[in-house]
This record gives sequence, structure tokens and C-alpha cells, in this order.
Amino acid sequence: MTTTETVLAWMPSADQPPLTLTRMLTAWTFDPFMVLPVVAAAVLYLWGVQILRRRGDRWPVRRVLYWFGGLVLVFVATSSALGVYDRTLFVVPAIQHMLLQMIAPVGLAMGAPITLAMRTFPLAWRRAVLAVVHSRPLRLIGHPAVAFAFFAITQFAFYYSPLYELSLRNVWLHDLSHVHFVLVGFLFFWSLLGVDPVPHRPPFFLRFMLVLGLAPMHILLGIPIMLMKSVIAEDFYLAVARDWGPTLLDDQAVGGGVLWGFGDVSSAALIGAFVVQWYTSDEREARRTDRRLDREHGTGPTMRPWWLEPETPPTEK
Repeated sequence: MTTTETVLAWMPSADQPPLTLTRMLTAWTFDPFMVLPVVAAAVLYLWGVQILRRRGDRWPVRRVLYWFGGLVLVFVATSSALGVYDRTLFVVPAIQHMLLQMIAPVGLAMGAPITLAMRTFPLAWRRAVLAVVHSRPLRLIGHPAVAFAFFAITQFAFYYSPLYELSLRNVWLHDLSHVHFVLVGFLFFWSLLGVDPVPHRPPFFLRFMLVLGLAPMHILLGIPIMLMKSVIAEDFYLAVARDWGPTLLDDQAVGGGVLWGFGDVSSAALIGAFVVQWYTSDEREARRTDRRLDREHGTGPTMRPWWLEPETPPTEK
């Protein structure tokens, strides 16, 4: 590793001591390429919220909690023991992957950063943001179906190609794979949830079907890895020569199980959230309909229901 790489980005040695409970709690690594963007995102978000408060506007506390929840997950996935052991055990990058692509981006999307920017930026900057949101490239990749394709395909390409082993050997590919998972996850959930301004707002049914598609996607991703008789990145792991913990195949099988099970649990939670969203949206629509009918036909308790009123007979000539 060159001096420049050491300053701008680094990754711990793959030859780590046994992973004990103490090591889980005390082993940390602080890669500038991963830590500094998280810190910058936290500071800029709080700065935007402070601008709104100074002029007397409100910003929902839950949005702040969502945003910082997502940032904390990114930090933990890359800087805690998960970041220390992600080149030592296959199961660790599998957990990282699920946190970075499936869980953290939900909080980041629910934090509505683009909406916050639109409420705090100068007018010219707001127009620039909207121009980007509705630009042709973002209209293409920002459609939930296209974002889902990126979300799914890149996972298979990462594990079933030389990219995985290259990411273990090269610090830049190592860090860029983490950034990629966060960005692809954010793109998918940003376009799917529609909390911020988005280029497309497809029907609820399509978005719900895409959420349903997450479960079989993780089955297809994780189960073949569990059942493999060969080791992914075998040359790298043999060179590390880890002499503790599970065998290479057992470690890989557990990692495949994480990719399958973790993905299915996350998908089930998202499906439940979508069902609640659908129910509440139907409730809101029913209330709007009731209010409209009340305005048109009155709300008196003794009034005959409007749908029982007899039709006025035609006037005889």
C-alpha cells in the first residue's frame, strides 16, 4: 500500500486474531474515505435543520432520527469490528452488505435530504437540484423498476465475479464497493418510497410488487453460496491462512445464509410497512370522500341519506 493510499484510505490487515466478544466490542478502524463523508453528511444535515429553525420553520424530528440512524449504520458497518474483520471472514462482508444496501439506505431515504435542501438552498440552487432530479439520466435510473434492476444485478455481479476477491486485495475497490452498496440502496429506496421529489411516482401496486421481489432475489443470491463446494476468493483466504474459527466452506455457508435470511427479514419488514402505508392511504381517501359527500349533501343527523332520496319525477308537459 502506497503512502497516498495510507493517508486517503486504508483497510486493516486480513490476518486478525480470533473474533471474541471483547474484540467485537473494542476492535475499530477509521478509514478516512468512509468516515469523512459520514461526518460531512451529518454536519450538513444539521446545518440545514438549524437554518429552518432560525427562520421559524419546523422540520420533523423523525426525519432527523431516520437520517442519523442510517448514518450510524454506515459508520458501524465500516468502522466497527465489521470493518476490521471484513477481509478475514466471509460472513462479515455479508453482514456489511445487508446493512449498507438493505437497512441504512431506508433511513437515509426517509430522512428526505433533497426536501431539506430544497427548503434551505438559495432559489438558483433549488432550480439546479430540481433540474438534476428531472434530468434524462436520473429519469432513467430513478424509475423504481430500473433502480430495482441495479439493486439486484450488482449484488450477483459482485459475488459471482472476480470483483469480490479484487475488493479484498485493493483498498480503493474495497471502499468503493461499500459506497456502491449505499448509493444503489439509496437510489432504490428513494425512488420506491417517494418521500423526496422523484422523477417518477408509479402506482402503489408496482412499488409493492418490487418490494415482494426482494425476497426471492435474496433466496437466489444466498442459497447457491450456501451450497457451493468451492470457496469464493479461495486464493486470497488461503494466503491469509486463518487458523481459528470455521473452515472456509463453513464460513461461506454461514455468509450465504446471512444474505438469504437477513434479506428475507428485511423484505418482510418492508412489506409490512407498505401494507400499513396502503391501509392508511385508503383511510385518508375514505375520509376525503366522506367530507366531500358531507359538503355536497349536508351533515344533519336527521337528514335522510342522500342515496335514499327518491328521484325527482320528470315534469309532465
